[in-house]
Amino acid sequence: MLYTIKNNDLEVQISDHGAEIKSIKYHGLEYLHDSNPKYWSYSAPLLFPNIGKLKDDTTKFNGINYPMRKHGFARNFDFKFVSQSDDKITFLLKADKESLIIYPFDFELYVDYKLKNNQLLSEIRVINHSKSVMPFNLGLHPAFKVPLLANEKFEDYHIIFDKCGTYETPEVDLETGLIDFTKRSKEFINLKELNLNYADYERDAIVLENVISHNVLLENKDTHHGVRFIFDDFIHLGIWTPNGGKFAPFICIEPWIGCADRPQTDGEFSSKRDLIFLKENEEKLIKYHYEFQ
Repeated sequence: MLYTIKNNDLEVQISDHGAEIKSIKYHGLEYLHDSNPKYWSYSAPLLFPNIGKLKDDTTKFNGINYPMRKHGFARNFDFKFVSQSDDKITFLLKADKESLIIYPFDFELYVDYKLKNNQLLSEIRVINHSKSVMPFNLGLHPAFKVPLLANEKFEDYHIIFDKCGTYETPEVDLETGLIDFTKRSKEFINLKELNLNYADYERDAIVLENVISHNVLLENKDTHHGVRFIFDDFIHLGIWTPNGGKFAPFICIEPWIGCADRPQTDGEFSSKRDLIFLKENEEKLIKYHYEFQ
C-alpha cells in the first residue's frame, strides 16, 4: 500500500513494502526513479541487515548456515504502518518466523520520514530484543532520476562533494558481486566534482571507502536543479547505475555502514566489515536527509 505525506514544497509516496520511498515530487517535478523493471525494479530500498552480496548467498551465525540474499531482506518484507500526520509517517518491521529463518535475532526496525520545507528527513532506529549481541550492516540505495527533464541528458549532471578526497576504489567482481579490497579499479585524487558518464559504471559501482564528504550535491551543471544528500552517520559511499549498456535514467547515491563480502571471507557474518553490534535491549539511531532545489 502507498502512503502520502506532503507540504507546500514536497509530495512523497512511501510503500509499506520495504518502507521504500516510491516518489518524491518537488514543486510537482519527480526526482526519483519510477521502479521501471526494464532498468531496476526498486526506487530507494533500505539495506538491512547486510549490504551487497554474501559469498554463495549464505552466511554463518555461530557456525550455522543461513541463506541471505543481496542487500538483505528488509527491502522485500512488508512493514507495519505505525502512525501518520500530513508531513510525517512511521513504519515498523519486527522479527517474525520468516525473518528468523534468515537472521536469528529478535529485532525492531523503525523508519520515520518527515518533511520540512524543501527537506525530506529520515530516522532509522534499530532495537535488539535478543539475549545475544546482534550484528548488522545498514545502507541506503536511493535512485535519483537523471535527467530530470526531457530536454536534458545524463551527462549534463555532476556530483559535487563538500570536501575533497582521494580514493583508490576497490574492485567489484562482476560474476560474484563481491568486493575485493586487495585490488583497485579506479583512483580519484582530490575528488571534488564527479561528472556523470555511463562508462564509469561498466565495472559496477564506484565504491568510496571511508568517504570524507558526507554532504553531496547531485545537480544539473547549468540549471543547478537537483538534490543535496546529507548522510553524516554513514561510512562508505557507493555510486551506481546499471552496467551492460542499459543507459538507465537514474544514478544511485548509496551511503553504507558496511559493504558486500570479500572473496577472502570465512563466511561468518561476525567477520564482515563495519558491523554495528547491539547488546540486549540496546538501540541504534541513524539519520539522513535530502534537500531539493
